[in-house]
Amino acid sequence: MRFEFATAGRIIFGNGTLSQVGPAAREMGRRTLVVTGSDPVRAELLLAGLRNHAVEYVTFPVSEEPTTLLAREGTQVAIEAGCDLVIGFGGGSIIDAAKAVAALAANGGDPLDYLEIVGRSQPLTRTSLPVIAIPTTAGTGAEATMGAVITDPATHRKIDVVSPLMAPRLALVDPEVTVSLPPGMTAATGMDALTHSVEGYTATLAHPLTDAIHRQAIELLGKYLLRAYRDGSDRNARYHTMMASMIAGIGFPNSGLGAVHGLALPLGGHFNIAHGVANAILLPHVMAFNLPAARARLRDIAVALGAPRKSAAGAIDHVFALRRELKLPVLASFGVGEEHLDALARDALGRNSNCVTNPRPVTEADAKEIYRAALREQ
Repeated sequence: MRFEFATAGRIIFGNGTLSQVGPAAREMGRRTLVVTGSDPVRAELLLAGLRNHAVEYVTFPVSEEPTTLLAREGTQVAIEAGCDLVIGFGGGSIIDAAKAVAALAANGGDPLDYLEIVGRSQPLTRTSLPVIAIPTTAGTGAEATMGAVITDPATHRKIDVVSPLMAPRLALVDPEVTVSLPPGMTAATGMDALTHSVEGYTATLAHPLTDAIHRQAIELLGKYLLRAYRDGSDRNARYHTMMASMIAGIGFPNSGLGAVHGLALPLGGHFNIAHGVANAILLPHVMAFNLPAARARLRDIAVALGAPRKSAAGAIDHVFALRRELKLPVLASFGVGEEHLDALARDALGRNSNCVTNPRPVTEADAKEIYRAALREQ
């Protein structure tokens, strides 16, 4: 077996690691673009760290998942301010926006130059500006991945842009920053992390190194996700869910994903369903679809999750039960109907779809039936 493995250039994990942002930024650049959520005040500890180490910065607040328009705007801000470093402080959307801006600032051109399907599919040729990724949610693992998800508003398509040249130079992963995360966000992002590892463990490109990573992440989430959801002040639970999110993010770019992500992206593009919620809705249905092709792997997942029944069917039932405990919404609550399934299924498939590495081949008819099964849930 041959395989490759890549992740962020350096990862620092642990409580209090946010305090290292000032010295790290000082080593990497003169002036930084700080990409934050819609309220930069939440990043005040980070900004104070930069000021204390005489690092100049410009903030770029982001209130939505990254789009081609937002990437253009952020890149213009970075270039006009003379930034040579980008810091992403937030959830996966914020970090993806930071990585997209850093790549465009270094490579030039327009986001559509690099997007497949809706754009010109050109490869990046220059290493991005250095990126420091600081996640504030335990779910996406974006601090360790080599790409970003960008939405094209004109077509409502969400496209993965992936290149080793986009990997963050440094990931500062501090579980303490997740203590104030609301229960709903804890649930959605935690299910995103679980989806990464369930899909990474069953994907066709999985190998021994990613298997070990994903089993560990699944085990940690099985033990600690509900605890973090029920009591956000439980620092031990926050620590371990953040650990699971990070190591899942290290694993899945190297193993591939599957039909959950393939079918979730159109739900985000067309119905603005948050990525973690879309994954949570689809995960047990795709596991059921994959059962004939991945029975042994699903049995391993049942064991790692601590499911009452240590079988493939037990893994599926346990994920359904976990999702109910986390009180996440069902697909029908977003206005999705039978009349939308053709377009969703069409957008879910294709050459760059995550369905390519699903353990069981997925046709448009299969995709429609998975969506339909999710729609039947009440």
